[in-house]
Amino acid sequence: MKTLYKLTAVAFALSVSGCGSIAKGITEAFLDRPAAEDRRLCEIRGAAFPGLRADLDKQTNTSGGNDRTLKVLMVHGIGEHIPGYSARLSEKLAHQLNLTVISEGYKEINLKAPPSVMQTDGENDLGQLRIQRFTNKQRDRELLFYELTWSDILAPEKELLAFDDSGTQTSKRATVNRMIKEFFNSHVPDPMIYLGKSKEKILQAVGQSICWMVSKDWQGYDDTSNAVCRSLNPVNAEKDDYALITHSLGSRVVIDSLQRIAALTQKGMDKLSGADQAQFSKTFQALQNKRFPIYMLANQLPLLQLGREAPTVSNQIDQYCRADGPNYKNRMFKELNVVAFSDPNDILSYSLPPGFSDKYIDSRLCPRVVNVAINIAPVVDLLGLGEFANPATAHNDYEADDRVISIIADGIGMDTSSTLIAERCQWLETIRD
Repeated sequence: MKTLYKLTAVAFALSVSGCGSIAKGITEAFLDRPAAEDRRLCEIRGAAFPGLRADLDKQTNTSGGNDRTLKVLMVHGIGEHIPGYSARLSEKLAHQLNLTVISEGYKEINLKAPPSVMQTDGENDLGQLRIQRFTNKQRDRELLFYELTWSDILAPEKELLAFDDSGTQTSKRATVNRMIKEFFNSHVPDPMIYLGKSKEKILQAVGQSICWMVSKDWQGYDDTSNAVCRSLNPVNAEKDDYALITHSLGSRVVIDSLQRIAALTQKGMDKLSGADQAQFSKTFQALQNKRFPIYMLANQLPLLQLGREAPTVSNQIDQYCRADGPNYKNRMFKELNVVAFSDPNDILSYSLPPGFSDKYIDSRLCPRVVNVAINIAPVVDLLGLGEFANPATAHNDYEADDRVISIIADGIGMDTSSTLIAERCQWLETIRD
């Protein structure tokens, strides 16, 4: 019994330290039972919503100049990331959408900050935006997947902890404790750094990514470029459909970015004149008629709202988002469909409580929340000692779960919704009185 307890403790410690594969091996070797029917938790609470397939079905023929394109932006969370980190997610999603033809290469933009917001230290690098194209065999469906990698922005500040990761310090630690400390040094500081001076650059990275997403089609991007996006394309804004996928801290980053854009939109329009103002106005009006979904994997909005002020424009959703509301013409989107995924066994993700969107998300975004409580990590019986789920798996392995991919692709409560979700998830529909 003592041996089992020790193995369980080591498995838990290794999972927290980010060594999920080691912890998984220990758990499976000593704790798992034979595989049976998948009864992992999957509970969806919210209004019906369409998935990405609904936008693909609006497309006609991608050879025409006025055809629609579905554009999806991925924004990562804590920890160091390198370009290509979302390949598994994008390819599984494309396969679910029957988009089995992928571009041989990709387009990559080294994002730059506009001179007006360049940092005082002269650094204007904002990370990398990688673009991949997926189509079906008939070439009449097109998905552009945009992957933002912004973690390099934090690297200079995290150098302060480099000495703690050096051999001088690590050689003094027990093996498991060393791995735990390495995980903390590489991941835990990120939210704290984000709330400091690096926040502006990260928000600029997301803003530039959205600008590039709206400004061009696949053929319009160079294979590699170092550039600032300076203007939006109202034609693309009107004809294309957009979605975002975030992970972990990325949920906070994207909401802050959209709230920042909403706050700056009217100010920007007031500063423009003539043709520039007309183009900006057309783009803004096109976005106002868009449903803008965000799929938040390992959502952290409640955690990262702590200690922050509520948005200036809050508790006014009806005024901005109802057609008869007094501020309807000043809304940002027709609807911001927030689908918040969280595994109850993940120690770092949260469902959105009732009233959160009214109080803590800018009303101009017209938010509508759906919570998805889902066990990403399997729960195992510790031979009568209790139950355990690997928290690292619970936080990180969303792209490996077919239910997550199906919800993103096909939504819930629609004629096209997946039978997988109908069979393996419970849906409690909510309505506005």
